[in-house]
Amino acid sequence: MKDKTLLYIDYLKVLDVIRNYSSSDFVRQRIADLRPLQNKKEIEDRLDRIEAVLALIQLNGRIPLGEAPDIRDLTRRMDIAESLEIEEFTALLQFLRTCRDVAGYLRKAIDRSPYVEDLLERIKPPAEVMARISRTINPEGFIEDSASYELSKIRSDLYQLRERVKKYLEKVMEHEEVRSVLQDTFVSVRNGRYVIPLKPNFNQFFQGIVHDYSHSLKTSFVEPMETVEQNNQISMLEKEEKEEERRVLEELTVWTHDHATEIRGNFEALSDLDFYYAIALFSGDFGCLRPSVGTEATIDIRGARNPFLILSRRDRAIPIDILLAPDKKAMIISGPNAGGKTVALKTIGLLVAMAASGLFVPARERPKVPLYSGLFAVLGDEQDMAMELSTFTAHVQAIKGVYETSRGGELVLIDEIGGGTEPQEASALSMGIIDAFVEKRCTIIVTTHLNLLKAYAYTQPFALNVATDFEGETMQPLYRLVYGRAGVSNAIKVAEKSEMPAPIIEKSYAYLGKQEHVLNDLVRGLEIEKAGAEEERRKAIAFRDDMKKRVSFLKEKREEYLKKAEEKARVLILEVEMEMVEIGREIRKRDRTAFKNAGDRLNLVKRRLSSDNPDLTEEVHVGDYVRVGTVGKEGYIARIDEEKNRAEVVMDNLRMSVDRGYVRKVQPQEKEQAVSVKVNVPESDSLEINVRGMRVEEALEEVDRFVDRAVVHGAAQVKVIHGIGTGRLMTAIRRHLSETKPPKNIRRDERNSGVTIVELL
Repeated sequence: MKDKTLLYIDYLKVLDVIRNYSSSDFVRQRIADLRPLQNKKEIEDRLDRIEAVLALIQLNGRIPLGEAPDIRDLTRRMDIAESLEIEEFTALLQFLRTCRDVAGYLRKAIDRSPYVEDLLERIKPPAEVMARISRTINPEGFIEDSASYELSKIRSDLYQLRERVKKYLEKVMEHEEVRSVLQDTFVSVRNGRYVIPLKPNFNQFFQGIVHDYSHSLKTSFVEPMETVEQNNQISMLEKEEKEEERRVLEELTVWTHDHATEIRGNFEALSDLDFYYAIALFSGDFGCLRPSVGTEATIDIRGARNPFLILSRRDRAIPIDILLAPDKKAMIISGPNAGGKTVALKTIGLLVAMAASGLFVPARERPKVPLYSGLFAVLGDEQDMAMELSTFTAHVQAIKGVYETSRGGELVLIDEIGGGTEPQEASALSMGIIDAFVEKRCTIIVTTHLNLLKAYAYTQPFALNVATDFEGETMQPLYRLVYGRAGVSNAIKVAEKSEMPAPIIEKSYAYLGKQEHVLNDLVRGLEIEKAGAEEERRKAIAFRDDMKKRVSFLKEKREEYLKKAEEKARVLILEVEMEMVEIGREIRKRDRTAFKNAGDRLNLVKRRLSSDNPDLTEEVHVGDYVRVGTVGKEGYIARIDEEKNRAEVVMDNLRMSVDRGYVRKVQPQEKEQAVSVKVNVPESDSLEINVRGMRVEEALEEVDRFVDRAVVHGAAQVKVIHGIGTGRLMTAIRRHLSETKPPKNIRRDERNSGVTIVELL
């Protein structure tokens, strides 16, 4: 993507705005170098980080980045152990302290994202480096006396010697003969030597060396001969001081060399954070949202706003909807002059470029933007005086350059396509240009005043007419886009509203060719037909949706009716079962054959009343949780007899062999605790069972079978003889009966603790 295109759509100006949010020069340059990407993962990674930093500052406030100095050159010099100056160590200390403050802010942040956690791992300023620099260099930028013993001793000697010279000179100025030639009463320093201010005729009183004069030449700064040797000593000590300071800085540089890599890592992490922080602040101030950038050729940006309209108009900036379906490869924007066509075109290009750069986009809802292979724009006056090209020729040359450069799949923006020449030929040329770019799989958006081009958009399935809206009477632009409609230029009406003299307007209407009237009528006719087709399509969609709702309603009612019928049948089956149990109790003592016949009749009734169809056999397997339609109970399949097409189902402690046609898979539910009923079982003459000496598992199985027989035969209560022993068997039996076969009551036999009485009725 060429910078010329980015300049046309104001992308580079947006970067300038974002740069102002950064606190450091090196990050500002990184923002200025920001360009659209081709890799979707890189875009998503950048969007993730911007989103993370936005959430960070929304929850925890602004990040204390401050004015972090650029230490890139400094770290390069540290790599080769080149001695650093005091101001460079001061800058390094300021940078490390900024890293420390930022790390503290991040550690206290709530709801940290993975990116913030990664920053915490990378921003770890070496505390020992900060401590060493602080001990060596004070906040005013001077090396501390404590930096070395030699430096401390030199400075001590210097102080004493300077004080001695100053006191001597002060005594000299107190002499009576000197007062007459004194210009001032203070000791000065000139060329590193202590002197006194005297009048030019001082030499008649004592000998001295003149080191400087005042601007008026009325004052001579004189060093008495008695202090020459002491001033020489001061100069020597000052030189030693400078040499020792240099040695201290060299030693400090060598020591920090071992931390150069660590410091560079902190710099990279901090600059990365500052980069995304600047973009996040811009996104928050301009109401930007994260775009969905994908390969699907859909542009859907609702409430899109141009950042520069936001800056100039603030709340008065009117948002537009930018919509382009995947099947539309050409958008033709038309409308009157000053109606917002070029602004809309530039806004489309700018927001697409921002999304491709991994930036948030100013919009009302989450934008959807395709990832184009490139972006080209031909906007503004392309006339080149140096090359002696006319406006139209320059325009054509620019389009030619874009076409030859394009490899397919790009977004192409052309303002006032075909302008600057005869309308009919311009229209034909414009149609050819659009067709050629569409054949290259490009998406092309143009602005135009050409009526033939508007009609062309109605005849091509891949093209879409878009009008810039305006108020009909006042002809004032509304800065909205109306999709599916061609805009009218209304040049004469606009001129009329601009108070163009009436004679000019009248003659203009007279000169307006009949052909233009025909073309305008054609465009209006196509719009009317299109509007009618859209209305019919809307009605068809509404009718289809209504039919879908009705079918869905009928399906719901059908399921409801079936469930009610099934429930009614199940209740009826249970009633018959209870009646058959009562019948069984009555005939049990009289005729076992009659009891068996009653059981067979019960099964026939169950089959007849069941809502399940035995002919529709569902595929089931061992272990499946199923519902047995003949009894209305649920359990799991323990065995399947393929030859007889029967399944053995375990329901609580009841096993039943049923035809597979009566079995349906269901979702496991909490078990209903109910008394199991089984007919056609052998009658038990005994009302007690002795399980003493059995293992727990074996005893529980025997007790289950015993209780089942007792229930079927209508026994009121039974006894389970388990003995006392360790109490383990007794406890297991009582717990098992209370959990799996809740009887009316379970109690200990008062005469024998080794017997449990189970009341069944």
